[in-house]
Amino acid sequence: MKTAIIFCNGSPIKKSLFLKIKKKYNPLLIAADGGTNYIHKIEEIPEVIIGDLDSINSDVLKFYQRKKIKIIKISRQNDTDLEKALKYCKKLRCNSIYIVGFTGRRFDHTLSNISNALKFAQFFKIVMIENESTLQIITEKNEFKSFKNELVSILCFDPYVKITTKNLKYPLKGESLFFGHRESTSNVSMGNSFEVNVENGFAILIRSTKNFLKYD
Repeated sequence: MKTAIIFCNGSPIKKSLFLKIKKKYNPLLIAADGGTNYIHKIEEIPEVIIGDLDSINSDVLKFYQRKKIKIIKISRQNDTDLEKALKYCKKLRCNSIYIVGFTGRRFDHTLSNISNALKFAQFFKIVMIENESTLQIITEKNEFKSFKNELVSILCFDPYVKITTKNLKYPLKGESLFFGHRESTSNVSMGNSFEVNVENGFAILIRSTKNFLKYD
């Protein structure tokens, strides 16, 4: 199983959280353009730096050039830097992708990053991690380890996707959770596990980062 973590140029995760992810998954480090600045700050060496390179601090870029790190400049603007990184991970035949630094001050960037991740959900297990909460893209039948009263939220972006759950306080039975129409926010686990079955596409499961790392 080949695993990668992609660093985007948004709000960074805590170094302590990154070290937990690194210890648990031993991922390749992929820097999407300005995400390189954070990797440099925490004194890590990426597998590759990829993007149009307009957001990397010049001293950081020079540092990794001296280190002979692979740098791929792709100037075309049809793809975001995250998409460029995801395409690179596809070439590497990665199985699991963890994305960090995908939120920030601009809602359009955050939503765009989630949209980009959904485009590639058919190729990888994709998890988007921030300091407090974690977003998993899921499909088909899933069983999650949990505990009584854990809060979880489910939503999707396609009206044709149908969700069925088991062992959640507010059950769903082949129902649509189309964004802008209906969501299952702050649903509640009833025990040490719950199930989410997704038909006709992908859904998003959100839970606390602490619980995700504990039970994944």
